[in-house]
Amino acid sequence: MNSVRERIESRLQRIAYLPTMPEVLFKVEEALRDEMSAANRIAAIVSQDPALTASVLRVANSVVFRGPLSKRIASVRQAVARLGFNEVRRVCMSSALIRAFEGFGAGIDHVEFWRHCLTVGMATRIFRRTSRDTNLLADKEADDAFVAGLLHDVGMLVLDQFFPEQFAQVRKQAQESGIPLVAAETQVLGIHHGEIGGILLESWRLPETVVDAITWHHDPDRAAARSRTVAQMVHLADFICVNQSIGDTLEGFYSDFSQGAWHDLGLSADQVPQMLEDLKTEAERSDVLGGMF
Repeated sequence: MNSVRERIESRLQRIAYLPTMPEVLFKVEEALRDEMSAANRIAAIVSQDPALTASVLRVANSVVFRGPLSKRIASVRQAVARLGFNEVRRVCMSSALIRAFEGFGAGIDHVEFWRHCLTVGMATRIFRRTSRDTNLLADKEADDAFVAGLLHDVGMLVLDQFFPEQFAQVRKQAQESGIPLVAAETQVLGIHHGEIGGILLESWRLPETVVDAITWHHDPDRAAARSRTVAQMVHLADFICVNQSIGDTLEGFYSDFSQGAWHDLGLSADQVPQMLEDLKTEAERSDVLGGMF
């Protein structure tokens, strides 16, 4: 094997201590998919994990989610009832997945990294609300878009953790040449963080839509047709968050904006001011979730 890309791909297959999908998420997802599930059942699963319990209660008691007049609560069941199943899913996903990567990428500011990723995940909801296509996404796809947004940059953590010298070279190339990080990765490594994240998360057996969206979030037109809408939403959410300086994932400037994604999602220029206002709200929600680590 001669190319850097081939050496990276080969080593990724042999690394035994890559993060794995947290088991508690399988239980939460199974319960949430059951239409007969009640708040008591979800609460019982969450309560088995002290970190999830703390996260759900913290979010439910935040001003952003409870409002200024609601009473504080100490019951997980009440927290589930207050937040609703969709929000509980996001809290559990965020808490468990961020913990899965704890200790990875010492050269990356984790607070700023996850603030960006959380906001990208939350911001995918903006396009569903503002699109002129009222059938833009089913609920399942909207959930996939959140997860893909949350995890879209984890390939950077993997690069910094297992290939620090090469990643340092990439960052130097991006800075000295004035090019986006993803372009420097392709030049130096022959592979970029989206593809590396996709390789890892495919081993988690996440939905193909999520894996494709993460792999191609910088070039959503290359995503498979079944995944393209989710990839486009993550792409645009990432573009807006990078250019609004929400968090920091070392991206630099974002030069590969997809006009096709903008068109396919049914968006127009006159919606931009409202979208940016909505982004502030989602950033506030992300800050609440980000307080979990």
